[in-house]
Amino acid sequence: MDTKTLADAYQQLLLAAERITESTPLAALERSDVDWLLAHIALSDRILATAARDVLAGIPVVIDNQAAMDDDNIAQLIGSTTYVQRIDAVRRNGAEFADLVRQVPERTGSVTVQLRVHDRSGRRISDSRATWAELVDLRATKHIPGHAQRLAELASRA
Repeated sequence: MDTKTLADAYQQLLLAAERITESTPLAALERSDVDWLLAHIALSDRILATAARDVLAGIPVVIDNQAAMDDDNIAQLIGSTTYVQRIDAVRRNGAEFADLVRQVPERTGSVTVQLRVHDRSGRRISDSRATWAELVDLRATKHIPGHAQRLAELASRA
């Protein structure tokens, strides 16, 4: 599958994240939001990489984002890494996900995946189905760009 849009989205996200430094004047709640967001993306990309492996193996795919929304998982990642290490985790996990997507044949993009979506409080808010191609497009055109925009807004204070 083509991953240009996905790669571009991650590039913009990483550029915005790298513009935020220790000297960026952020309120404690904003800095906490930045840390949460990077941990969430890194954890989400692990889930999506596993899903991509399942797509490639022809295994039915269920994508459940609960682990990437879980307060304990996010706190553990934040507590065990520096800000720069979180950016590197997003870079690595995003690159792994994109590499696996690139390996998926275009015709396989029509495979249906089950989506279980949780909110920040851990409550399941949606159960739906989408094609693999729709999911990748959503990640590339909505999810990652939305987070990149938030980081860019905060980075603009530098």
